[in-house]
Amino acid sequence: MSFLTNSRTSVKVVKQRVIGAQAQAPEEDYLAIEDPLEITLAYQRHDSPVEKKLIVTMRTPGHDEELIHGFLYCEGIIQSAADIIEIQLSGNNAHAAPTRARVQLRPGLDASTKTAERNFAVHSSCGVCGTTNIGHLEIPKALKIQDNTRVSAKWIHQLPAQMHDQQATFRQTGGLHAAAIFAADGGLKASREDIGRHNALDKAIGALLIGRLIPSRAQVLCVSGRMSYEILQKALIARIPIITGVGAPSSMAVALANDFNITLIGFVRKGSYNIYSSPERIKTTLA
Repeated sequence: MSFLTNSRTSVKVVKQRVIGAQAQAPEEDYLAIEDPLEITLAYQRHDSPVEKKLIVTMRTPGHDEELIHGFLYCEGIIQSAADIIEIQLSGNNAHAAPTRARVQLRPGLDASTKTAERNFAVHSSCGVCGTTNIGHLEIPKALKIQDNTRVSAKWIHQLPAQMHDQQATFRQTGGLHAAAIFAADGGLKASREDIGRHNALDKAIGALLIGRLIPSRAQVLCVSGRMSYEILQKALIARIPIITGVGAPSSMAVALANDFNITLIGFVRKGSYNIYSSPERIKTTLA
């Protein structure tokens, strides 16, 4: 396989299809780019400057500042966009070349204790895999969702298509996940795509955080892949009461949804879906 040209999110390659045992003529194709992003935190501890390498994550380039905001917010390192003074990006987006991000936190914000229990390894999928202590999975009960938002059952069917309409790189490559956050009145608030489904959600949450739209009420999340524990965890921290997806939820995701009063909906496809928790937020009719 040879690389021809690349854009910010995709690269053109030459491929050869085989049907049965017959090789077809070489043809061009596009692949989603997967490149490393290294995040370093800069902050003050006991009046002394500290720089700490936090994570190297594999992501699709683009919306990197939103990804950083969303990730740090969901990890509890920042509480608002104002906690970040500056993000300095260096490096380039050549294939496999790392991009480095130096994140300067506001004075008075000591990130040392907030990152002590997490082993931030290279990943593009499961952030829970970096946990070194099972206690990290314990979420304060005070975060239980108290949001009485109700939405039309028919509207839920439309969300995957509305999200797909925003997935330009997916339509080109077929290789990206997506996360879209809607207002309960139907308006799209943010939609992002990435090689990693958690990164896509971090980007969407980060976009709202920068726009000062988080935390807020009456939000609905739609994701393109399966719904895991960490997808639920991130949505819970962003105070999103309704989560939908075209794939299946995991057992831990359903348990978390029930514990924290999140409406969790899976398999939204072909005119039907399954509600796994808090169905009262969906305006259905009796069969």
